[in-house]
Amino acid sequence: MQPVTFTTQQPGTMTMNMTMKKPQRSVYNLRARLFAQLGLLLTLGLAVATQAVADWQLEPSPSSLSFVSIKNNVIAEAHTFTKLSGSVDQIGAAHIDIDLNSVETLIPIRNERMRELLLETDKFPVARVSAQLEMAPLLALEVEGMQVLDMPFSLTLHGIEITKSVKVRLIRLSSGAFQVSSVMPVMISSGDFGLDRGLEALREIANLQAITPVVPVSFSVVFRQASVE
Repeated sequence: MQPVTFTTQQPGTMTMNMTMKKPQRSVYNLRARLFAQLGLLLTLGLAVATQAVADWQLEPSPSSLSFVSIKNNVIAEAHTFTKLSGSVDQIGAAHIDIDLNSVETLIPIRNERMRELLLETDKFPVARVSAQLEMAPLLALEVEGMQVLDMPFSLTLHGIEITKSVKVRLIRLSSGAFQVSSVMPVMISSGDFGLDRGLEALREIANLQAITPVVPVSFSVVFRQASVE
């Protein structure tokens, strides 16, 4: 910036030049404050936007999880767990909790025996499924759009965590809901989760020749986006 020059002259005197530089520090300080305030506003805006994206909550009523047991090598029976909960967060981290005390075999005494002898729900009341969903392709789906993919997941049951993979079908039900369902059943082995002893106790008390130690598990769960206040 060029200096500013003032010239004064009085009659009968010499001409006197006074040179004064325009201050620059205040301009720089003002710019720094403006940038700092702008950065703060952007940070607050991002924080609000992040909070405004609500998690997706599992909707219990339309969701289901079932498995099939086979006794004496020829008799197949379908069972369910009636209490499921879970969520998917904004980056796709998903979990489903299965209340093992909600096992339903349609025979009360068998429900009780499965809880006490097999699942030991007094020690392990909940099984958890965890997975990572790719949210961008899912959210890009139009309503009633569908996507089929292989999804790795982990299952924690009876205090043991196992990683497996399942082929699932994702359907965008609406702008605020989607469904995840198994295309093929997931095969779960009692031996992988330390359940063999409990399975044998069930066989003995029911006076059966055999109970198949591997069961197919199928599921269909609906997630709905929670409202943002």
